[in-house]
Amino acid sequence: MASLQKNGLHVCGGTLVSETYVLTDARCFSGSINLLDWTVRLGRLTQNGANPSEMLFNVVNIHMSSLTGNNIAVLKLSPPPTINDYIQPICLGNRRTFPVGSECWAVGWSSGRGGEEQALQQIQTIVQDCGDASTADIMCTRLFTQEQGDYGGPLMCKDNGTWFQTVVLSFVNTISPAAPMMTFEKLDRFQSFLEDMSLVNSSSISLSPVLLLGHLLLFALCIQAFTQETFMLSGLQDVEQAEKNK
Repeated sequence: MASLQKNGLHVCGGTLVSETYVLTDARCFSGSINLLDWTVRLGRLTQNGANPSEMLFNVVNIHMSSLTGNNIAVLKLSPPPTINDYIQPICLGNRRTFPVGSECWAVGWSSGRGGEEQALQQIQTIVQDCGDASTADIMCTRLFTQEQGDYGGPLMCKDNGTWFQTVVLSFVNTISPAAPMMTFEKLDRFQSFLEDMSLVNSSSISLSPVLLLGHLLLFALCIQAFTQETFMLSGLQDVEQAEKNK
């Protein structure tokens, strides 16, 4: 999970999707963009607490999709992150379908839910039938509350024991008037843009979940085609133990 920060303040969430790039919502950026204002923190658990495993990165480029309506952004980091127990890329959905009833999780830093330390939070939801609105690029879930700190983060669903990001949480989504559910644009809508960025291809590798952040978060990631690293589990207790060992 990535924390996108402008002048040192958290603005949006995001996800590491390759050795170099972070994926987020394009609406996190408005007006003229000064790259020097933006940084990304990876390996962060709390916005107001100790994060011994986090690393800070500069943003050297921002690529945005240019479709009508919602769009996504891909940030290039410098230096490239070192992949370790706490910093690893997430698998992208890459045209996977998730049937009605599939369990999904939204992840983000909502100050209203994360306590004094603003800890990273998870919100469970379930895939719903979109009815007449159904298309290959649309996904519907049960209602859940999004807040400012959640935008840009992932909505993840499980497929055969592995979790995949299917949606970038956006400032704009639709609440169906006919049924208590939310409608999202899947990453499939941006397939061409992601292919141009070399972030999805037919040879992506899907491994088992690799990261467990205590009772706050079950955040399963997988290594993309750029690495053959085996998976590891880590949790909040690991962070505390690492701090004690310093």
